[in-house]
Formats: sequence, C-alpha cells, structure tokens
Amino acid sequence: MKLSGALVAVCVATWGVFAALVVPEAGEAAFLGMAAPLLVGIATIVMVERTTRTALSALTARMTIAFLAKMVFYAAYVSVVIARVTTDPFPFIVSFTVYFVALQITEAVYFKTLFAQTGTTAAVN
Repeated sequence: MKLSGALVAVCVATWGVFAALVVPEAGEAAFLGMAAPLLVGIATIVMVERTTRTALSALTARMTIAFLAKMVFYAAYVSVVIARVTTDPFPFIVSFTVYFVALQITEAVYFKTLFAQTGTTAAVN
C-alpha cells in the first residue's frame, strides 16, 4: 500500500474512533482538525516523490515554495475554521495539533528513507 493510502486509512480510522467513542459531539471539529494536515501532507509527499524522480535538482526550491505556501494556507485555514466553529474550538485545536505533528514526523521519516534510497542528502541544491 502506498504511504498516502496508509495515511488516509490511519487518520480516518483514528478520527472515527475519537468521534464515535471518545467525544461524539466533537466529531466535526476533530474532522476539520484532521483534514487540512492530511491533505497538505499527502500533497507534499506526492510533490517530493515526483520531484525526486524527475528533477532532483529542483527539490530544495520546490520545498521552500511549498513551505511558504503551507504557512499561508494553515494560517488562513485555522482562522476560518475557528471563526466557523460555533461551539468550543478546543477539539479542533487539539485534533489539528496532533495530526499536524504526527504527519510532519511521518513525512520526515519517509523523506529520510526516500533520500537514502536515491543516494542523496537533504541538502540538494
């Protein structure tokens, strides 16, 4: 199974368990906290995989642009969701933080193994 599919499966399953068993009334907020980090994480993985296969020399530039775009997107997304959530925003904040950190760690470990397989380092110019 590709990493993207596994990430979707794990994230949706953990959200489902949380929404069904732990705090059912916070299901929507928890889903919104999971959705953006998951989609951005998958997009980043796909971009890095394609760049590694086709134009390795452009990897640093593309990752820099992606980092800046993610900063703007996440700021806007969190602002809009917190303004939209009429109940307590705490479940959204916790969910967003947990999924964001977990997916960032997963990406970092995956990229390390991907670069090791291609014989490159993270400092590609």
